[in-house]
Parts: sequence; structure tokens; C-alpha cells
Amino acid sequence: MKLEDEKQKKKSGIGKMIYRFILYTIVYGFGTVAAFAAVVLAFGTVGYIRTKSLYDEANEKYVSIAPAEQSADNSKIVDVSFDGNANTSNSKSEESDSVSADSVSKNEPEVKVDRRSVGEIQVDIKGLKEVNPQVIGWIYFEDGLISYPILFSGDNETYLKTNYKGKYMASGSIFLDKLGTPDFSDHYTVIHGHNMRDLTMFGRLRYYRKNGDYVKDHGYFHVITEDNDYRYKIFSSTRVDSMGLVYSVIPDGNDGLASFTKAYLLPGSSVKTDVTVQDSDHVIALSTCINDYKFRFIVCGVRVN
Repeated sequence: MKLEDEKQKKKSGIGKMIYRFILYTIVYGFGTVAAFAAVVLAFGTVGYIRTKSLYDEANEKYVSIAPAEQSADNSKIVDVSFDGNANTSNSKSEESDSVSADSVSKNEPEVKVDRRSVGEIQVDIKGLKEVNPQVIGWIYFEDGLISYPILFSGDNETYLKTNYKGKYMASGSIFLDKLGTPDFSDHYTVIHGHNMRDLTMFGRLRYYRKNGDYVKDHGYFHVITEDNDYRYKIFSSTRVDSMGLVYSVIPDGNDGLASFTKAYLLPGSSVKTDVTVQDSDHVIALSTCINDYKFRFIVCGVRVN
């Protein structure tokens, strides 16, 4: 009996040891994963802060906007600050244009309508070129929420992880496709930017995908170069094949833009407008990534000035 009891105790002891080993392994494993996730989150947060700080500083230094003027309805004055917050003085009623909660962050500030005209936006491109000769222009949305320098290196890799000062940054830069002409003379070309979770860079393009009506009050952007201020009206937003013909270029002097637009830029668009693109027009597609690497999302604008 004593021998059997000892054997039983030994088996019980071994079982407890195995149980404790498994339990500690699970606990420490979860702890390690949680610690790693915390580190990744911390670095990500720091990266977001660095990106926002860098480009807020660039806006403050190189971009000037004329004082806000009354809109066409003569009832609203709009002033958009570089951090994306808008202050509206309205003699009749307070209005805002915000996207539904299921499509944007709960912390996203209200976006006020802001209609700017050509000539009110001034960018010191010469000053930017002194920092980096590969700065070719500036992209500015008339709601003030996308406002960044545009880079061109002749490839599609350099500025994926490099900011406009030539330093490493995970959010990279807004840059012209390698096939594009730096003076934006092509009839059709592409500008790339990351879809950042904190809505910096081209993160806010998701609004045009989630809400087709968003374009009604956020329908224009500018590409400003050293010599010109080109204004574009947004007419399409759609998911496209990341390896498709959308990522080609139609040089100046070539026909085919109208049929190209119908075939590749309009199908599946969540934005509906009365725009009809002609062969003589100039179209820019703003391209960003989505969750599925096989596809990308583009917002297209046609030059209107």
C-alpha cells in the first residue's frame, strides 16, 4: 500500500509540475506578446506625432493663405488651421460637414466647408527646393485637411519611407509617379501617398470611399508649382487593381484620355458628378493603399483652370 501511495504521489507531483509549466508558459507568452504590442504601439504613436509635427511646421513656414472670405451664400466665413480644425462664423446657423461615425475616427474634428479660389494659396516652392531639390510642388485640398509638398525622384521607392527633408520616416512623402512629368503637363498621371491610420498623408482619402456625398463640400484640390496653381475638381473615387493600367501615364499631346477615364477611372466610383472628361483635359489620380494589397484606392480630379 505504501509503495502504491508513493507512486500515486509521484504521479500527482509530476502532473502539477507539467500544469504549472504550461500555465507559466501561457502567462509569460501573453505577457511577452502584450509587451511587444505595447512597444509597437508606442513607436507608432511617436511616428504619428513626428509626421504631424514635421508637416505642420512645413505648412507654417512655406504656405500662406489669404484671409477667409464669405462664401457664395454670403452667410458663412470659414477659416481652416493647419491642424485640420476649422472655425466657422455663421450669422444664420452653425453648419458642419462630417462623415458618419462608422467611417472615421471618433476623435476626428468636425470639418467645416471651405471654398478657396485660385490665387489665395501661396507656397514658397523656391524655399522648399533649397531644402530638397526634388520638391516639385505642393498639394492642397480646399478644406485644408491635406496639405503637403510633392516629391519626384524618378522611381516609386525613394519616398515611400523618406520625408521631404530626405530623412527616414515611416509615413514617407507625397510623390509623383515615376512615369510622370514633374511639370504636371501630362494629360493623366498619378500621385502616391500612404493611407495613414492617424489620417495624415493620404489617410483622409478614405472619406471619398466611405461617403459618396463627401465630395459635395470637399470637391477641389490644388497642385501648386513654382510657376502655376492648378485647380482640380474631384469626379471619381474607386478601388483599382494595384498592377492595372490605371498606373500608366498619358503624355501631353496624346489622345485617349476620355476613353481611358470611362474604362478605368469611373467604374465603381462612389463619387458621382456631372464632369465629362475630354481628351484635351488633364487628370490626376491620387493613389493610396487599402487593406488588400492586390488593390489600391484612387481619387481623381480634372483640371478646371
